[in-house]
Amino acid sequence: MKHLNLVLIALALSVILMFILIVGPGTEEPLSDKGKPQAVKTDSANINAETEEPVEEEQPLEYGFNLKYSKYLIEAPYTYTVNGEERCFQFDLMRQKINEAEQTIKKYRLTYIDNYKNRNGMAPKYQGEEIDRFGNERSAAAPAYENINNLEELIYIVDGTLVEILEEDADYTLIKVVGNDTEYSVPSQYIASDDCLEELKKVIIVDRTNQNIATFEKEDGAWNITSYSKATTGKEGKYHQLTPLGFYYAIEKKPKFYYVKDGTDLIEGYAPYAVRFTAGAYTHGVATAYKYAEDGTKIDPGIKEFSSSIGTVPLSHKCVRNYTSHAKFIYDWYEHGKTIVIVIE
Repeated sequence: MKHLNLVLIALALSVILMFILIVGPGTEEPLSDKGKPQAVKTDSANINAETEEPVEEEQPLEYGFNLKYSKYLIEAPYTYTVNGEERCFQFDLMRQKINEAEQTIKKYRLTYIDNYKNRNGMAPKYQGEEIDRFGNERSAAAPAYENINNLEELIYIVDGTLVEILEEDADYTLIKVVGNDTEYSVPSQYIASDDCLEELKKVIIVDRTNQNIATFEKEDGAWNITSYSKATTGKEGKYHQLTPLGFYYAIEKKPKFYYVKDGTDLIEGYAPYAVRFTAGAYTHGVATAYKYAEDGTKIDPGIKEFSSSIGTVPLSHKCVRNYTSHAKFIYDWYEHGKTIVIVIE
């Protein structure tokens, strides 16, 4: 009997072993480091392991070319070399940034922070300082509060910044900066509520990393590149500032933007075909410095088209310097209330 029991046990173990080999060791889902199910990729689609629903892969955003300015073109694949460094036009990233703004305008009214030359009042100091905890400067900015009950804690949002209006009253307007999900309360005098974006039709995009620029226009429901060219952005220095990253309203245009000699109030020259988008930052053409006769008479040597420094390294005070013909194209093409500026890197 003892031997029979041993035989039966051996047979049972053999059956269990055969079942494991045929069926497999188990059907549990693999676990991440945090003990949660990981997404399992299949040949046909990604699966969300928590909902077991297919996850659609993000499709590239479409754009075409309808060039309305065609000087200094760099052919496909839109790459080039500057001082031994590989550069490119980041058209895909540019198109993604346009989509961010476009998704926002479908939900909210878009306008901008309005405090050029502190015309709506100098923002209060941040804990006695001229810059906030993120390094944003007080001048030409609005104070923004995450908690309206704590006015000691604020950040500065610079003039021209594109914002979503969520709620507004006489004292404060609740906003979000385009590209940032944080909500802020801003004193209403700093919000250009009467100059909202009518529609998003034209976009100027500046790339700090590659030192170039492109313009996009929405035509018949599709986004097309209307121009692209090399450009020069701002650098850091005593009298210089980086061209700031972000989303901005294209606020106004001027046939000439006058600039002063560093450290003085003396007008040194002008930059033609300027479009302002934040504080004193413009897209513009090659600057022209005045000359002076012996009797002190100011002489205008005329507009220049070309500068060999364009598209090389950041050099400007804050503006975006273009070949003058491209600046003129932007100046003529720009539509107030329908154009924004995006600075990327």
